[in-house]
Amino acid sequence: MIPVYSRNASDEFNQCLHGILVEIADEVERSLGDNLVALVLGGGYGRGEGGVVWANDREMPYNDLDFTLIVARKNGVPWNRLNAIGHSFGKKLDIHVDFSRPLTLQDVEQWPHWLMWYDLLNGHVVLKGTPDILSRHAPASLLEPLPVIEGTRLLLNRGAGVLWALRILRGVEESPDADFVRRNYYKCALALGDALLIAYERFTTQYLGRDELFANLEQDRHEVRAFGLQSLYRQALQFKFRPDEIPHTDLREQDLHRISELWGAVFLHVEMVRTGLTWPSLKGYVEWHGIREGDQHSSSLILRNVTRNLQMGRLSWKYPREILYRDLPLLLGLVELPVADWSQRTAAFLKVWNRFN
Repeated sequence: MIPVYSRNASDEFNQCLHGILVEIADEVERSLGDNLVALVLGGGYGRGEGGVVWANDREMPYNDLDFTLIVARKNGVPWNRLNAIGHSFGKKLDIHVDFSRPLTLQDVEQWPHWLMWYDLLNGHVVLKGTPDILSRHAPASLLEPLPVIEGTRLLLNRGAGVLWALRILRGVEESPDADFVRRNYYKCALALGDALLIAYERFTTQYLGRDELFANLEQDRHEVRAFGLQSLYRQALQFKFRPDEIPHTDLREQDLHRISELWGAVFLHVEMVRTGLTWPSLKGYVEWHGIREGDQHSSSLILRNVTRNLQMGRLSWKYPREILYRDLPLLLGLVELPVADWSQRTAAFLKVWNRFN
């Protein structure tokens, strides 16, 4: 019996996608030979909840295909072949086909308690290798509720997507694709609810049923209910499953400003839950010089942080992502402080974010 890659698609779509995934897996196996330990499909299709749209009178995948490579030897990966496989099938499906940096089983055994590994462990399909390879090797701690910093990191990433979309609407750069602005709008909307679910230990990997989890959270916590997110969150979930069922209206800068304001309110609340501190406004948070990601600032990582900052042309012992938490509210226009040369500042922000997200 084949896996279900999208619960919102037909059997024919799932069968067709499965056939293509088998082709990809076979080509990867031929390219890596005995160096391949496992090829794991993650993301929406690995969870069985991938997005689907109608295009050219047929169902087509909407999300990227995200593959995790587990190998015996990291230095034995023929990236030229993998890139060719990704390009070939990406062109066929009209989506990106992405392979992770290679991991060994020892890497899997040392996975930190991050959202990306939590989601992969709890929603994946093993296309090559033993079916239980992740559950046998991933740390048991990944079965526990996520730390609140993962909600903060999620909001940073989705807020960066809104900032990128703002650059496009303001004509600073070209859009990577026709649906980029709309997609990042709904990704941010979804992250608002997800970050609150993480902060209050209600989060699960499966999207199906998250709207009920969020409705229950709103019922239990008046401070969450005050954000008024339930309708937007449900719409974002619908977009996640079937983006073509959401009316396609051109988003304007004022739409991104409104969701930025919601982002700022939720971000500040999540950070107050995480730290136990109180800031009267985002301005106070931006001016706070405390460490956000403590796990990136152990004594053993300070030299790494200094080196990476020097590579970026600055001197600091803090992990490069730290400055992004303080800059993003400012660049989104949520803090009444002057921003000289917004285009240049946002480009510099996204350069660091792209490298360290």
